Amino acid sequence: MSEGFDVVIVGAGSAGCVLAGRLSQDPNRRVLLIEAGPDGSAPSIDGDSVFAALTEPGRTHAGVDVVRAGGSDPSAYLLGRGIGGSSSVNAMIGSWGLPSDYDRWERDLGCPGWSWRDVAPVFASIAIPLEQPTVQEWGDVDRALVEAARLLGHPVTEDPLSTGALGVGPAWLTRRGRRRISASDAYLEPARSRPNLVVRTDSHAARIVLDGTRAVGVQFADGEIVEGAEVVLSAGAIHSPELLLRSGVARSGIGAGLKDHPSASFTLRLREPADTTGLAASTLLRWSSVGGHGDLQLLPLNHVGVSGYGSLVAGLMAVESSGSLHLDGDRTVIRFETLSDERDRLRLREAARHVAVVAATEPFRRIADAVFIDDRGTPAGALVDDASFDAWLATSVGNYVHASSTCRMGAADDPTSVVDTQGRVHGYTGLRVCDAGIFPDIPTGNPHLPTVMVAERIAAIMGAAWRSDASARR
Repeated sequence: MSEGFDVVIVGAGSAGCVLAGRLSQDPNRRVLLIEAGPDGSAPSIDGDSVFAALTEPGRTHAGVDVVRAGGSDPSAYLLGRGIGGSSSVNAMIGSWGLPSDYDRWERDLGCPGWSWRDVAPVFASIAIPLEQPTVQEWGDVDRALVEAARLLGHPVTEDPLSTGALGVGPAWLTRRGRRRISASDAYLEPARSRPNLVVRTDSHAARIVLDGTRAVGVQFADGEIVEGAEVVLSAGAIHSPELLLRSGVARSGIGAGLKDHPSASFTLRLREPADTTGLAASTLLRWSSVGGHGDLQLLPLNHVGVSGYGSLVAGLMAVESSGSLHLDGDRTVIRFETLSDERDRLRLREAARHVAVVAATEPFRRIADAVFIDDRGTPAGALVDDASFDAWLATSVGNYVHASSTCRMGAADDPTSVVDTQGRVHGYTGLRVCDAGIFPDIPTGNPHLPTVMVAERIAAIMGAAWRSDASARR
């Protein structure tokens, strides 16, 4: 058994890097950060293109297959792997959803202290910078979207992060000086030289070591055990619940409540090739469904890693449908049950209908000579009525790889909750979860910055407890 640490953090993604950076600020506490993937950043990951980042060897988890909807076949789910996790390979869209998301966490979902009033100051102070792309950086699809959206009556918004902002405009990106800033860049790299912080990469955590209901360490795939006074799982909404289940942690909510933002994609065959080294995404359109608010999104992609094609992606950002993750022997079964709730089906259909209208406008006819709805070349014109939209979505619905809510926060007497409002697993000591899995519900924004916010708050809670414990011993 290896030397002990005050805390062992499993996973060096958006949450794990924050925890390691913040908790190691206490020189009297020894912190170990474990990551299954590689260390460092390859040059293309420091660049702008999400597609270049995703093709870096070892930067996504192999073998994560999911069933997205109904009886569809399993397909790959591209989770970030290595230092920085998905923050090193995502599209860099920086958002945090609507204030009402977090007010609902507190009011309706058993999470006191997590209202917008509580989390807004944390969002405002996180270390990851936000930068809007200049108009000169926009691609042809961006320009066509802004023009088309204005023609269709959408307002132009210069700041999509302002409270309740709707309309079309430049997105905020997690970068500085046109360079991606991952959670590792912002939080872990400044802490690397601290003697009380140890970072182990290419190290797969196989299970949590338990002494009854107390976590006492982590066992690696090769059998080595490292001791920890506390274990924090920050392996993401797929791998954290998987590790809890493989370790025999007993809580009925583990793996339940799985959510993602469903999407529907239109492929544009471009008249002029796009620069695949440039930004894939730099603008957004956000609007409201009938009866909703700020729940629909159009994400334009100037290229899809191939110069001759772009895309318009309709996204539903407020989600009712939920799926599950469970073990079947050695196999992890992941079913999202996307659009299983009728309300989601209707709202995504509404979003897709509007995107089809956008794609048919003059600005898009100028830059694209065809619009397809699948990889077989089916034209968007095949979508003629509600039935055809529904049939298409039933077989082609995608998602944003925004898995969340599999270890959700809530009260101990709520059987669907896994952790309390400090990330502590109900019924266990020395064991926490801190990643997007603990969201009591998926926010209406991209989850990277909300995950960073959660990690900042839990790091502050743990740090305060350490200081209180040290004071009590004096």
